[in-house]
Amino acid sequence: MRPLCFSRVFIFLSLLLVQLHAAHTEKSAALYYGDDISYSNLGIHDYIIVESDNISSYTHGFKTYKDKIYAYVSIGEASEYRKHFDGLKAEWKLSQNKAWKSTVLDVSNDAYHEYMYEQVIQPLVNKGYKNFFFDTLDSYQLAAKNEEQRQEFEKGLIRFIVKFKRRFSNTKLIVNRGFEILDQIHMHIDGLLVESLFYGLSLPDLAYKKVSEQDRQWLLSQIQKAQKYGLDVISVEYISLKEKAKIRTTIEQLKNLGVIPYVSNKELTRYGQSSKEPIKREVLVLYSATSTKQYSNAHRLLSLPLEHLGYIPVVKAISGEFPNMEEMSRYKGVVVWNEAPFDATDAYETWIKSLVDAKIKVLFLDGFGVSDDTSICELLGIKKQTNRAGLFEKVQIGHKADIFDYETPLGVEYFETLYRLKEGETLLSQVNVYGQENTLVATAPWGGYALNGTVSKEFGVDALWILNPFDFFPKALDLAPIPVPDPTTENGRRLLFSHIDGDAAMNRVEWNPRLYSIEVMYEHILKKYTIPHGVSIVEAEISAEGLYPKDAAKLQKAARNIYALEHVEAASHTYTHPFEWERVKEGKLDPQYRLGVKEYDFSIDREISGSLEYINSRLLPAGKKAAKTVYWTGDCVPPEEVLAYTYKHGLLNINGGNTLITNDKPWLSRIAPYSLKRGEYRQVYTGAENENVYTNMWHGPFWGYKKVIQTFKRTESPRRLKPIDIYYHFYAASKTASLKALDEVYTWALSQEVMPIYPSEYIPKVLEFYDLSMAKSVDGWYIEGMDALNTLRSDTAGTMDRLKQNASVIGYRTQGDRTYIHVNTQKQPVVLQSRGEEESNHLIHTNARVSNYMQNEQGISFHLKGYVDIELDYHLKEGCSIRSSIKPGDHRISGAEHSLKFRVKESDVFIRCR
Repeated sequence: MRPLCFSRVFIFLSLLLVQLHAAHTEKSAALYYGDDISYSNLGIHDYIIVESDNISSYTHGFKTYKDKIYAYVSIGEASEYRKHFDGLKAEWKLSQNKAWKSTVLDVSNDAYHEYMYEQVIQPLVNKGYKNFFFDTLDSYQLAAKNEEQRQEFEKGLIRFIVKFKRRFSNTKLIVNRGFEILDQIHMHIDGLLVESLFYGLSLPDLAYKKVSEQDRQWLLSQIQKAQKYGLDVISVEYISLKEKAKIRTTIEQLKNLGVIPYVSNKELTRYGQSSKEPIKREVLVLYSATSTKQYSNAHRLLSLPLEHLGYIPVVKAISGEFPNMEEMSRYKGVVVWNEAPFDATDAYETWIKSLVDAKIKVLFLDGFGVSDDTSICELLGIKKQTNRAGLFEKVQIGHKADIFDYETPLGVEYFETLYRLKEGETLLSQVNVYGQENTLVATAPWGGYALNGTVSKEFGVDALWILNPFDFFPKALDLAPIPVPDPTTENGRRLLFSHIDGDAAMNRVEWNPRLYSIEVMYEHILKKYTIPHGVSIVEAEISAEGLYPKDAAKLQKAARNIYALEHVEAASHTYTHPFEWERVKEGKLDPQYRLGVKEYDFSIDREISGSLEYINSRLLPAGKKAAKTVYWTGDCVPPEEVLAYTYKHGLLNINGGNTLITNDKPWLSRIAPYSLKRGEYRQVYTGAENENVYTNMWHGPFWGYKKVIQTFKRTESPRRLKPIDIYYHFYAASKTASLKALDEVYTWALSQEVMPIYPSEYIPKVLEFYDLSMAKSVDGWYIEGMDALNTLRSDTAGTMDRLKQNASVIGYRTQGDRTYIHVNTQKQPVVLQSRGEEESNHLIHTNARVSNYMQNEQGISFHLKGYVDIELDYHLKEGCSIRSSIKPGDHRISGAEHSLKFRVKESDVFIRCR
């Protein structure tokens, strides 16, 4: 795609000894016109200009950063691929811009103005865009034949911008150049963008070139004029990615001129550099195209460890085409885990070489991805030789690092071909009777590899790690410790939520056939355990128009009783409970794969929005918050078109993932990652599986759900990998044993130090994990995109003893080697800084949400509001005191730690020091 038109917190920071970048107060900008947007790379910037045709405005990332996202709109030209091109009248088309193969338009024509407002700008506003970037303002110069025409075009541009700001008064506007009319429009715009103060593109070949001194001085005079008007000025420089030194120098030169820099490629498809440089958290993970993404090793095994380290797995199937190095500049590294090696291609080998040349770390698992790896090994500096030893001759371990035997012992098979790494660190090697060495696992300057049989081992449906991924991945991919966004925790406590799938509300209970399971669930569980719950229903099972019309009145009454409970939020389990979502094609699903409601023509809209409307209008009491969450049914594998529907309608979604780790099967592969991405949208997984799985698909034992406590324990230690999610169906109330099991699960969960929340509060935390953007600054870390997710974690032992108290940090809690940092998300962005003074006052943990956090010379104050009686642990310096608006029922002091318990769910807290 064509670029812009042009014509003229911590103490541990000190342990991460890398060069820090610009202060977080410096503004930065980015222009990205590609179609695979990464908000973790873009969100850190103050100005984000995008090509609206290439991205969805319904994603979580867009909504997070929409206040600083600017939609590209070409005013003076239009290309044939633009959706609005066919509607342009012939009299508006003046000439051609041959360099860009576009049509120059009559910007002096008021009818054309109106067309642009109605057909281009208003639809973008309707999609959620709040800000705009106008390009090609000066293209009229290609059509103006004399000074009189030139002036008419300029007057037309001025009218266009003035009318735009009047018509779309809540929008912000950046323009590209427009120097000739700057005196008349500066009060109507919010910023000015220029191109090529130092480096640009030559015509017509669009090669990178250095700008002449004469042109630079002229452009600089225009920039200084804009700066006098108080406008932020962004300069886009076009420099090859290979010229890194030139890029750094140019950025510093622009900053010294008071200009916001952005350096990218000529297509503007690279995540370029500006004043703030985002930490690259994405890791490209390639898997065999013969696998299904959700069942691939790349997703079910590798994604979780990467996420726990704070990095984002971008899982893609290997195809014949590979991203170029401009696109690859967004990634921290690459993992190739091809379960079905393919025949080596020139494209693959060239791509691997390009990764090595670009110093992008690449890790190969279970071989090098191809059936014949000879060429790959040559370029990686790996010598191959034939094994002279026989199959049964003696082999001994030459070297074995302590990362092995993680879940199952290492047991390496015979290799006909031996591998020897020329440069790097050997983690596992064998030596045979002839003195030949086989380097099985190693790290190298270009990344690392682990040969077949050294990564994991399959035992039926289970896969066990041979090597420790939490230790090996950082070594091979150079994954530096970062503050990890952690959606499992808030204010130092593990999150707890519960959600019910609406299946079988009409089931009769075994001890009294006159009772329905939904009625028993209401009386025995939901009225008893008053922590937040999400409860869904299957509309076809309880509505009068559904499958059980004779039972509908009682079933609906029970549902209304449940939704009337203060601690219950409503959700949909759809209309006809699709069993196999993957079979939805072009919005249709055969009746055999869903509940058989007569005369019903399946539609995604009816399944989702229709069922939510039924709940909101027929079951919820007046004033209750409307249901906006879908709990996936059946196989819990919604295709992209179904996921996209939920996002376009502003809905949340959860279910799937199959987290089922237990004492008899304590394998990491039985813990799902946080989510699965399909296209631009994410399916959020549960924290644990439901009782159906623990009871062998409801064949018994019906007390089996008690084993979920084992899951909760094993997802807490040795690492907290999941929140506590008590997840089950209505039919769990139909058996005495299953109902007692639920009681036991709740009792255990509530005995833990937890923070109860609703499912609808957990889902945004997961989404924020992927979209959060962070950068290093001269005084620590600078983080954008934190709102629902307000916990950062460090796994570096002993490095969180002291944190600098500021508006971003509320407190922290250290448990073993991990420290959870509680962040004040009311003030964006988050700034984390190291400190050298004594330990400050700080929150250790609480089960309530913190709001209205204020820190000044008088002390600290904040508001606590939770869903259960408040518990609060706070660290106080000597000479300081703590009080609250509501007197605590219990206040215990142990050294500097104050533990308070309240008999209320809401209170103000005040810290004062002498």
